[in-house]
Amino acid sequence: MIDQLRNMAIFQCVAELGTFRKAADRLNLSPSVVSHHVSKLEEQLGTPLLYRSTRRISLTEAGAKLLEASQRMSMAAADGLSAIQRQADRPSGTLRITAATPTAHTPLVDNYTRFSAAYPDVQLDIHLTDSTVPLEGSGFDVAIRGRVQDLDDSSYKARKIGQLQLCLFAAPSYAAARPRATSFADLSNWDWVRARPIPWSRVVGTEMAKEPRIVVTADNYTLARRYVENGLGFMVEAYELVANDIGAGRLVQLLPDIELPQIDIYAIYPANSPQDSLAHLFVDHISANRGFRLEQL
Repeated sequence: MIDQLRNMAIFQCVAELGTFRKAADRLNLSPSVVSHHVSKLEEQLGTPLLYRSTRRISLTEAGAKLLEASQRMSMAAADGLSAIQRQADRPSGTLRITAATPTAHTPLVDNYTRFSAAYPDVQLDIHLTDSTVPLEGSGFDVAIRGRVQDLDDSSYKARKIGQLQLCLFAAPSYAAARPRATSFADLSNWDWVRARPIPWSRVVGTEMAKEPRIVVTADNYTLARRYVENGLGFMVEAYELVANDIGAGRLVQLLPDIELPQIDIYAIYPANSPQDSLAHLFVDHISANRGFRLEQL
């Protein structure tokens, strides 16, 4: 079948240009090779396709019918190749992403909006949750994670796309009602609004300090923020999410002179994801556009 299609393409070129030599020049083949392919096609079909003379060639009735069919085939192939090229130039489809709820807040949400602006034919289906979604069998194309402990086999790849800086913050009214904290130990009698599933030992590092009383545990960033804004305790979160509020005085940063750990942010995607897939396109895009970085502010 492949040989016949090749022979048909060569026959079409001969029929359209009118001579074997012109077809040979167009196809970068010798005239004898072109003639061989046409003769082979005639042999396969059991009927002549061209009337040959020393001065010109003309189509037989069968040749005219085959030329028409070959031209339709070539046009369909050209349309298909053009469609694929257009898709490559203008990607389309649905990309399913799972990420933590804080990524819905400025400036992290800008990563999604910039991608959508760059690729308007790609529909983002974003699933936000503060619970880790097992990727195996989930149907998600990309997961944004602050850790990679759940990457337990070689079915997935992880690419680091940035870092976020942890910080402690509270409402001004809550902080003002307590002695000024200068160390983690000073916070042992404070109330912790726990949103991020991060142990206190991870926050304080090597310093031994009594864990504050957990006043509430919420698996939703917005709900936890409301507790803090209402003066019910302090919170541990990414500085990038509260920098504007701290600058405007709506929140107070606690222990600003102590550098807290950074969180490495990863994009996780299937290891067998093709290079031209939407998953790769998304990860490449946010990496090229500085991703989740401290410098965004």
